[in-house]
Amino acid sequence: MYNGVYPAYIKPYTQVKPKQVQRKSEEEQTPQQEQSNRGDNFQRGGGQNVRPTSYSLPGYRKYQAQIQRREQNVQNSAANAQRLGATGVNPNAQNINVSQILTDFRSTANAVGAPKEVTEEVFAYLDLIKTQAEKEAPNKKIIQSNLKNASQVLDGYISKTLNTQSNVVENWVDALFLQNIDYKADPNAVNEEMKLHLESEEKEAEKLRESRGESVKAEVKEQAVQSTNRNYVPADEKMKSLFIKAKRSASEDDTKTALIALKSALNYAQQTEDTKMQSMIYYETADLYNKNGQYSQALKGYKIAADMATDENLIAKSYMKSGKIYDEAGLIEPAQKHWLSAIGYAGESENLPLQVKALNNLADIQGELYDKKNAYTYANMANSLAEETHDNKVKGYSYRRSSQVSEYLNDDAKALQYLKKSTQAYEAGKDKKNVIENYISAADIMASVGNAKKARNLLDKAYITAVKTDNKNAITTISSKIAKLAA
Repeated sequence: MYNGVYPAYIKPYTQVKPKQVQRKSEEEQTPQQEQSNRGDNFQRGGGQNVRPTSYSLPGYRKYQAQIQRREQNVQNSAANAQRLGATGVNPNAQNINVSQILTDFRSTANAVGAPKEVTEEVFAYLDLIKTQAEKEAPNKKIIQSNLKNASQVLDGYISKTLNTQSNVVENWVDALFLQNIDYKADPNAVNEEMKLHLESEEKEAEKLRESRGESVKAEVKEQAVQSTNRNYVPADEKMKSLFIKAKRSASEDDTKTALIALKSALNYAQQTEDTKMQSMIYYETADLYNKNGQYSQALKGYKIAADMATDENLIAKSYMKSGKIYDEAGLIEPAQKHWLSAIGYAGESENLPLQVKALNNLADIQGELYDKKNAYTYANMANSLAEETHDNKVKGYSYRRSSQVSEYLNDDAKALQYLKKSTQAYEAGKDKKNVIENYISAADIMASVGNAKKARNLLDKAYITAVKTDNKNAITTISSKIAKLAA
């Protein structure tokens, strides 16, 4: 049924366990998984810097990975047009009401940061649709025509931002037309179970920003506010109980109960004027939306949390996760801005691991854009900070991410050097699972450049370690790779 994720972030919904729930944290992802997520499709050249030789879209050389991710999301959406959407709480629902579509469309324009002149033009078309839909007998063709017009305006802004042609919103609209749409407006058909009325509550965050002397429109705070205890625990027992109940429901994937509990906790926090708890509740709510594929609501929640919070660590985490959403949607500029903000606030709260992750994310983007200088600048900064943590897990993770950046740049020799350092760190931390993963990654590189002998030696090391640690999944994977290598 209806894919309620607003068009810029279309992804198919899996009812049992949504994608965002399934995905591992950045610390846990293997090199193969992260490389797959990034879509590294540059030609391999035995360690030489070989550029792609064919391009299917304008700007393909510069925006290859982002374009591919976005287009794949659109294809998935069209292919799964009849599946239950992310806002479709009722799996038996037969129709999509035009009011729901208008709500998501407005969320899209706001969430992608479209300027006033663009949103005004888009909203003008949406207002025409609303007027038509409120008639006794709405004209289907007029509504569809204005939906197409609005989608083309928004695609124009996204295309300008990405510096390449985008039809992601128009494709979303086309996918909707394949479904059963009720063109008679019904505001009650808009799913309220997946909302906490964040739009109206943004006004409260604006007042707080103004009271602290901040610009309401500022994307990034220029100065950090005084840090508070990142492990803040409210003294009020009722407040504590409401928040714990919400967290427990969220951990049990009981979204509806968790949202109700969070709403109750937010109301009480507002009554008691506990702004620290309010910012934490908005953050937890955003996390819940994020896990359920409600990216528009997640971005709003993270923004309010960052604007209200006085804890730099919470602000940093809000920017970090917002950047991830933008990155997965292929929106490079806002992703980078949010990660740079996260680095600044994480520095204020002395959260080195978060800074390491953000720097690695920036290095990844530069690697995908084939900007070798900036890619390695960010990667080296990340590794330098990782060394300062004296945490083998963080060091192993950072060097592994750097190896992926090197692969994007077809620099296999450097990729192997980073993998070696990563393996040394994981060995020191007795993390055999990640040691195995690194051996496999190194073997893949060796096989890709035609060095079957070294590839086999690395796979043998991985196999021995897997047997010693009884890692059955790894044993199966390695055995398959050995057989393929011998074929």
